[in-house]
Amino acid sequence: MADLGVVTMRWAGRLACVLGLGAWSYWLGWRISNGPVSAPGLAVLALELVAFGVALVLTAAYWSAPFRMRVATGVDRRILSDVVAAGLGLDELSAPATHGPDDTGEVARARLGLRTIDPRRRVRRGLATTAWALVAVEGIRRMLFVGVLVAVLLSGGFPFVVPVWTAFAPLVASQILLGVGHWLLTGGVVRPGARLRWSMASVGAGLGDGTSRSGLPIRWTATIATMVVLNLAVSLRGVSDRWTHGLGAMARDERVVAMALAWWLVLVGFTALRILPKPSLGYYGATRRLEETSTRRLALGTTVVVALVGFVAGVLPGGLPA
Repeated sequence: MADLGVVTMRWAGRLACVLGLGAWSYWLGWRISNGPVSAPGLAVLALELVAFGVALVLTAAYWSAPFRMRVATGVDRRILSDVVAAGLGLDELSAPATHGPDDTGEVARARLGLRTIDPRRRVRRGLATTAWALVAVEGIRRMLFVGVLVAVLLSGGFPFVVPVWTAFAPLVASQILLGVGHWLLTGGVVRPGARLRWSMASVGAGLGDGTSRSGLPIRWTATIATMVVLNLAVSLRGVSDRWTHGLGAMARDERVVAMALAWWLVLVGFTALRILPKPSLGYYGATRRLEETSTRRLALGTTVVVALVGFVAGVLPGGLPA
């Protein structure tokens, strides 16, 4: 009976992944046939194709991996790249040395991942190693995506035609199916949403020298900064289209889609902050001011409030004349 359950879960996971990749392919086909030929549109399409390629490689790695990936004792399950390394049998890639003051080593993992997938380097790249490297550099792709999204909100130029529900539904279904499929193929080790949360927890890792100028943990600061930027972009877009008209006009449907996506990433950011170690800087903190942590929480909370105001203003139909 146990063997039957294992076989059932394995094939259910494979079926979910195949369906998910098929639904995603349908969406990409729609995007290519309906996307405008412009620099923003091509940039977003390139990021989508990269994301699809990463999902394809991960699916192939999990497909051939031993069922019920075993995570080594002592591996921090909050760090997805270490979990994937241990599960795929890449013990030498689990928990590499930290880089500079980056307290949990995301910078070191990302740099090792970049070296691994660098086509200019002559190294042996197995399927499992490539899959691990792609997970390790997820933060760079997430940072590029956030940059494009912020540019869209501030410029008002949507990169493609807003899809009808029948075209958008396959994309949503593909993400759900792939999340469930990877969860089944790994025996519950890689949970749905783990990659998204990890990419926000390691946003930008691998770029720059990895040195903290403030004394605060790099990844903790980068995640909060990303959330603040998204909140401010949502607020400026909503307030501009409703009252000030300081930014270029943006159609309501496009505005709602862009702001909703930004809000979704902010919510994921809050889940990412829960897995990142909190800074412990003593009574004064890095800026020598009292209640350093409370001040930064207040700043994040304030931007959430102004983003909510902007979101409501942007979602409501109609608007005031310029």
